[in-house]
Amino acid sequence: MSLNGHKDNLMPPTPNDSPAAEASAPLRMGVVMPLANEEQTIDGLLARVLVQLGPEDRVFCILDNVCKDRTREVISGWQREKDARVTLVWAPENRCVVDAYFRGYREACAAGCRWILEMDGGLSHLPEQIPQFIAGMEEGYDYVGGSRYLDGGCHDSFFTRRLLSKGGTILARGLLKAPMSDMTSGFECFTREALLEVLERGVRSRAHFFQTEIRCMMSKRRWKEVPIRYANTYPTVAGASIADSLRVLFALWKERGKSR
Repeated sequence: MSLNGHKDNLMPPTPNDSPAAEASAPLRMGVVMPLANEEQTIDGLLARVLVQLGPEDRVFCILDNVCKDRTREVISGWQREKDARVTLVWAPENRCVVDAYFRGYREACAAGCRWILEMDGGLSHLPEQIPQFIAGMEEGYDYVGGSRYLDGGCHDSFFTRRLLSKGGTILARGLLKAPMSDMTSGFECFTREALLEVLERGVRSRAHFFQTEIRCMMSKRRWKEVPIRYANTYPTVAGASIADSLRVLFALWKERGKSR
């Protein structure tokens, strides 16, 4: 099933809105970061991410109409004047967080990146932990997923968010027989081939449960987990997002039962 059920969501970006696609030199890794209103923190975030990367890496900053501050202008300045590894992707057609991530995936694949790392643009994920994902890819894994529940991992958030994340993992492991210790994290790295499978198959969810769907797909490939520290200062999760998660989870459970 394709994302949104629409064929156009799986189409590559056109040259006019994809400067990354014009890159001629082989690229190693593309970091995909959907962003919103990050004007106060984006300079520090980019500096911390870029110091972990090499000259053959890129950072794809995905922005859409959710952004109401000067984040877009700041990123444009980085791209023009500070570091050519930064690529601004303006995507006003996005309708939800899933669209933003998938647009970033397509940009990185179109640019020819061998590996694609996704991470949160609001500093919930530590840029200083990027090297362990690179190390995992160098070992030959198709997918390296961050886990808050391995030794050395940490989930530094309000109890409500910890409960939802852990509960989602328990349900996914129980109902879908998913093997990973963390089934809801979005700090993860793919080979190009693995991510193309995600783009081809698409996801059902229109909210953050899409990360669980992706991890279910990747559990069929060669994968490993690495411990991460996750921090989130927002105490609640939207009710619509929780409802979406339960809807998709039980739809996948029913499909799994029919396939046995």
